[in-house]
Amino acid sequence: MREVRAKIHHPCSFTNQPLLPLLGTGVEVMNFERIQGGSSDSIDTSQSKYFKMGFRQMINPTPFMTHTHHKIADPFARNCTWGTHTNDIDPATQAESHMDALEWLQSLPTGEFSYVLFDPPFSSRQAKKYESGHVNVYTDPGYVKKCFDEIFRILVIHGNVLKLGYNSSRPNGFDLKRGWIVNFGGNRNDVIMTILVKSQMSLGDF
Repeated sequence: MREVRAKIHHPCSFTNQPLLPLLGTGVEVMNFERIQGGSSDSIDTSQSKYFKMGFRQMINPTPFMTHTHHKIADPFARNCTWGTHTNDIDPATQAESHMDALEWLQSLPTGEFSYVLFDPPFSSRQAKKYESGHVNVYTDPGYVKKCFDEIFRILVIHGNVLKLGYNSSRPNGFDLKRGWIVNFGGNRNDVIMTILVKSQMSLGDF
């Protein structure tokens, strides 16, 4: 099992005390940067500075990405127009399709997408934006896993996912590339934003 060293970029980090010996070998940790969110950031995620920054980081060209035209899938798009293919279950939004996110992902072709935006509702505060469908996808047993099975299928090898939620779980077939802890202050929960990279081939890649 590969060894991954921990670096936490925060003023309160134990700068001179490596965390790996405390955790033990075989524990997977990654670099996380703590950034400050704004008071209105959760109203429309695509308008927030931190999500825009994460999107820019994700689409930075990499040596693996050789396609001239990149397809971007957004299953919970709301009114965000960054995706080339957008969906939201709420028909009042500007998304192209209005299906359940999992069913929409299942309808997409295999191995044709370079990027996926995964910003589902995951709190009661966000539920105010989602009048239809899920209030919190992370409390629906198996739903996120099924979504990521489809995301894995539709992505090209080394394709990227920008994921928002309350955890940094790494789905099967993906590596964690980068992560941020977005702090909003007060008694509001932090949001964890990660970039995941498809690290294994699927049948559609052959």
